[in-house]
Amino acid sequence: MRHQSGKALFPFIIIVLVAISGYLYLPASQGKANGRAVSATPVQAHTVAKEERVITVNSIGSARANQAINVTSAQSDYIAQLYFDDGAVVKQGDKLVQLRDAEEKLDIKALKVTLKEEIRQLNRLKDLAKTQSAARSQLEAQSAKVDSLTAQLEATKTKLAEMTVYAPFDGLLGTRNVSMGSFVNNSTVITTLDDISIIKVDFQVPEKYLAQLQLGMQVSANSEAYPAQTFTGKVSHIDPRINEQTRSVRVTASFTNTEYRLRPGMLLHIALELARFEALVVPEKSIIPRQDKHYVFIVDKEGKAQQREVHLQTRFSGWVAIDKGLAEGQQVITEGTLKIRSGSKVEIKG
Repeated sequence: MRHQSGKALFPFIIIVLVAISGYLYLPASQGKANGRAVSATPVQAHTVAKEERVITVNSIGSARANQAINVTSAQSDYIAQLYFDDGAVVKQGDKLVQLRDAEEKLDIKALKVTLKEEIRQLNRLKDLAKTQSAARSQLEAQSAKVDSLTAQLEATKTKLAEMTVYAPFDGLLGTRNVSMGSFVNNSTVITTLDDISIIKVDFQVPEKYLAQLQLGMQVSANSEAYPAQTFTGKVSHIDPRINEQTRSVRVTASFTNTEYRLRPGMLLHIALELARFEALVVPEKSIIPRQDKHYVFIVDKEGKAQQREVHLQTRFSGWVAIDKGLAEGQQVITEGTLKIRSGSKVEIKG
C-alpha cells in the first residue's frame, strides 16, 4: 500500500514542479522581451530660446522723505492764530502760525517817526557843512545816528517777519502739537513737515558690485503695505566710502511718490538692476561640468542624444546664459543625463 501511495503522489509532485518552473521562467523571459522592445531612454528636455534677462541685486532699505523738518518759531511769544490742521498738505510760503506782534509793529512805527526826524536833521547839517566847518563834525555824528536808527528799524522789521511762521517748502504736515494761546520758543516743535513727493531709500550693495554701479540705474521696490504693486525708481547717489565692517557700499534710490503711497520709515524690499541683456538661456541643471569645461546633451533630428561643449556667459536664479555651443530651437536634455551617453536613443517625456 505504501508503494502504491508513492506512485500516486509522484505525478502530483511533477505537476507542481512544472508549475513553479513556469512561474519563475515566464516573467524573466517576458522582461527580456520587453527590454529588447524598449530601446529609447525617457528624458526631459528644454527648447533653447533667446530671452531677455535681468541681473539684479536684492537688498532691503528704509524709506525717508526728500526733505523733512521740525517746524519751530525763531521768536518766543504766544500764539495768536493757527492756520493749519493735522496732516494738511501745504505749499511753499503758506502761513502756518501767527504769534502776537503788536509790540513789534509799534516799535517799527516809533522808529520810523524818529528816523524821519533824524534824517531831516541830517539834511540840515549837510547844508550848513557847506559854509561852516563846525557843522561838519556834527554832520558825521548825525550821519552815524541815522545809520544806527536805520539798522534798528531793519532789525525790528526782521523780528516782526519772524512772528509769522511759513512753510519753507511743499509737503505734508504732521500732528499739531500746540494750540491757540500756547507760548512757544525756538525749541518748541509746532509740527513736522515732510516733502514726500520724492521718497529716498538707502540700501547696501556688496563691494564686489561697486564697478558696475552707476547713477541712474533702475531700482524696483516692494512694500508689504502694497503687495501687488511695484515701485520704480533710479539710483540717485552712491556713497564714496565702503563700510569696513560689512564690506558694502550704501546706495540711495529716489522714487517719485505723487500719490503719497510710500511713507518715511517704510521697510522696502529693493531689487537693483545691474544688467539687462538677450541671450540663449537653458536651465542650470542641464549643465554638466567637467574640470574647467561645461557640456550639455542635445537631442538631434534622429532622436539621439549628442554631447556638446558650451561656454557659460553668466548664471542667475537657476538659469544659465550660453554664448557659444548652442543654437536657438535646439532641445537640451534637463533630466535623465546620468542614464545616457552620446549617441543614445532618447524619448522626450513631459
